[in-house]
Amino acid sequence: MNTFDLVIFDFDGTLADSANGIAACMRAAFESYDLLPPTLEDVRPRIGLSLEEAIRQLIRDRRDVDVATVAARYRELHSSVAAQATGLFPGARDALAMLDTAGIRLLVVSQKARRGLTQLLGQLEIDQYFGLVLGSDDVTAPKPQAALYDSHIATWCGDLARNRVLVVGDTDIDLRFAMNIGAHGCWAEYGYGHPASCRALEPTYVISDITGVTSVCGLSPR
Repeated sequence: MNTFDLVIFDFDGTLADSANGIAACMRAAFESYDLLPPTLEDVRPRIGLSLEEAIRQLIRDRRDVDVATVAARYRELHSSVAAQATGLFPGARDALAMLDTAGIRLLVVSQKARRGLTQLLGQLEIDQYFGLVLGSDDVTAPKPQAALYDSHIATWCGDLARNRVLVVGDTDIDLRFAMNIGAHGCWAEYGYGHPASCRALEPTYVISDITGVTSVCGLSPR
C-alpha cells in the first residue's frame, strides 16, 4: 500500500539542478541594466524565493533600481539562458515514473513563472507525470501559505486526508508549507536550502537524492 496519495514537488533544487542556469540568467538580466552581476554563490541561497524578492536582496541598497523591470528582463531571457543550463537531478525521471505507475497523484508548485516552468517540464520530458502545475503567476497566495493548498490544490484533488499528502522540497519555505497545511514534509537535503534552517523544522523525512522519495512513499526499488 502506498504511504501517500498525493505528492507535491518543488522544482528548483528538488527535481531540477538549475542553479547554474538561474545564476547565468540573473547575471545577464543585471548586465542589461549596467548592474553589478551577482555570482553563483550570491544567487544559490536565494533560489526558492520569488524572483522579485531574490533580485531585491541581490541589489541590496540600490533604491534606484526598478526590481520589476529587472525581473521582466530575467523572464525574457529565461528560455535562451536559464533553460539551456538546467537539467534533472540523476534518477528524477525514473522516480516520477515509479510514483505515477503506483497511482500516486503528482503536482509541481514552483516560484517560477508558469511560462518558464511549463517550458522546462516539457524540455526535461517530465510534464506527463503531473496532473497539476502551479507557477508563481497561477496562485493568489505563494508558499508557504496554506491558502495556496485550499484555493488551488484542494479544488483539484478533493478532500484528501492531509496525513496522506507529502511535500518534497529543498528549502524551509517548502517545509513550512507542509507544516501549514498539515502534510508531511520531505527535505531534499541535496538542494539549495539552508541546512540549519531546514533541520530546525524537523521534517518527517530527509532524502539525500531524489530517488529516495520512492522509498518514502512505500515503494520498493525496481
